[in-house]
Amino acid sequence: MNRTFHYRISWINYLTILIVASATVFFLWNRSAVNVAIGFVLMMVAVKMVERIIHTEYVFTDDGMLVIDKGRFSRKTVIPVNEILSAKPVVAKPIPIRFILIEYGAGHVTSAQPVNEKGFIEELKRRQEQQTAAIGV
Repeated sequence: MNRTFHYRISWINYLTILIVASATVFFLWNRSAVNVAIGFVLMMVAVKMVERIIHTEYVFTDDGMLVIDKGRFSRKTVIPVNEILSAKPVVAKPIPIRFILIEYGAGHVTSAQPVNEKGFIEELKRRQEQQTAAIGV
């Protein structure tokens, strides 16, 4: 059975969207050809940011994969669970944002910000143990 974890929205996401939206309004309010072009580009950036926040999910599939889907405008990352070397919670230093650092394969690294970090790591360990038991049988 597939298990899905959704993206945890942090305060930095809200702040960034607020700043980009404010800049969009500013550039569209002060009309000139250049400002309108910049305003529309910023509007597209804000839409992409909101879309990524809403649609990001981390799915453990039945066939032993972790699928990281960051929305419609991004490629999915598919990682075999048995290739994941470590998954540890990390807090970034300059801006206190929590995420899970996932090391897999030959030196590949990605991150995840699931709502339930503890449940995510437990599910990963459980899936790895299942695959190890299935191979050992």
